[in-house]
Amino acid sequence: MADVFLSYARSDSPAADRIARALGKQGWSVWFDRELPAHRAYADVIATELEAAPAVLVLWSRASAESEWVRSEANRARELHKLVQARVGEVRLPMPFDQIQCADLSNWRGGTAHAGWGQISKSVEALVARPSREPAQPSQPIFHRRKLLAGGAAVLVVGAAGLSAWRFGSRDEQLSPQAQLLMQKGFDALQDNDVLDPGGPGSTMQAIALLTQATEAAPRSALAWGGLALAYAVRKRTVPLAERPGLDLRSRAAAKRSLELDPREGRALGALLLLDPVYRHWQEREQADRAAVRKNSSIPLLFSITADLLGNVGRWDDALSFSRNIDRNHFLIPGAERKYIVDLWASGDLQAADNSLQTAVEHWPQNPEIWRTRVPYLMYSGRPAEALDLLREGAERPAEIGDDIVRAMRAVAQALGGERPPHSAVSEAQAFLRRNPAAALGVANACCVLGALDDMFAILDGYYFNQGEWAKVAPAAGDADRVTQALFLPPMKAAWNDRRFGLMLQRIGLEDYWRRSGTRPDFRRH
Repeated sequence: MADVFLSYARSDSPAADRIARALGKQGWSVWFDRELPAHRAYADVIATELEAAPAVLVLWSRASAESEWVRSEANRARELHKLVQARVGEVRLPMPFDQIQCADLSNWRGGTAHAGWGQISKSVEALVARPSREPAQPSQPIFHRRKLLAGGAAVLVVGAAGLSAWRFGSRDEQLSPQAQLLMQKGFDALQDNDVLDPGGPGSTMQAIALLTQATEAAPRSALAWGGLALAYAVRKRTVPLAERPGLDLRSRAAAKRSLELDPREGRALGALLLLDPVYRHWQEREQADRAAVRKNSSIPLLFSITADLLGNVGRWDDALSFSRNIDRNHFLIPGAERKYIVDLWASGDLQAADNSLQTAVEHWPQNPEIWRTRVPYLMYSGRPAEALDLLREGAERPAEIGDDIVRAMRAVAQALGGERPPHSAVSEAQAFLRRNPAAALGVANACCVLGALDDMFAILDGYYFNQGEWAKVAPAAGDADRVTQALFLPPMKAAWNDRRFGLMLQRIGLEDYWRRSGTRPDFRRH
């Protein structure tokens, strides 16, 4: 039994992680839904853990206030007299929780001196220490509840599946509450494994388990089957090669069922696109991506996939036109936002990229992919000193970011800022690559911007052609996992006029793509 049951919306995962760690440092055990067992019904696990925990801490934000599941958990905790509430964003609490005092952690970034954190600690301590026979009382904070006005358009933070389109389609309007909640939590779980930037496989397992249960509860729901197809497709990108064929088959089967029920179901269309290779199939994929967008223009996922493809062929202006089609007043997704920042940067709109990066950092201060985008962007857009400040600031570094990558990035930033010889930074980056072969394209970017073109081409020969001293950095799945976006990012500018670069593009097959499609990459048009 955990001391504290943590209830939150998936979009508030960074805040939940910080709060769980802080509670753990104070000696309390915390349960939250990151490691749900796949063999048990989700609702059963939630009920068991919530009722067993002496304290239930609910994190309120706009997203959690709109979540039926979070409100259900909060109401059960209220009935059991063990509810502790905290705001982690500007939000008007839903009834009846607005009648119960709520701590404010919206500007808390760690530490015990914060007034809101002090109140949370006192409430949890009182509930955990209370004898089980003594009836609990609602937590009483030491400050008055502040009246908050929700300014601007409400932001619905969704997973990669585009959750706000849930009830689209007449077939899904009659879903049972159980099926709706299973789908909500399933799509929430997918947010932890961004479709285009999947992280660890844990939440995809959870998403598959939840969405499988959703298809059982609503076997004629195109949305449930489409979500399951997407979960399988995302998981396929995170597992060893031997496991991929089975996931591919399951994803295609779920997508087929979904599209039989609704030929326009966007998550099923997106799953099929994710399953098919991009590298060396650019023209066919572009046609398929555009056709999917024409079928369903309400799903951000399809715009993101198309923009990703166009970045891979060096057409950043076209990629940006698709990224801009995502309604950011209603859909705010970490991976899509990260790619939007890259599209803006590569298209030359640095002011818009700066603004979008700031928005992303405010929404996801501990998201590792946002962090990995932020540091190179600062380094390679003329702000290496700011990158160094960020690399020195441990509080802003996500837990997933290791010291190894920080040392390599710091060396490059120091060289760009004139604090270190370029050849020394190149050596540090290469040492990092030997330990981390998956970082090949990022290290190639660093070598190029530091003027080490011979080293850069040697790395690219290894990555694309399994040749030379860096052959070991080639993806284990070969062409199925190769990407080309990094070749057309701003730090590669010094290589674009090098004869070897043109020969590499020809050998890869991109020259043939541009000729057959009648298009040109941006670096040859500007």
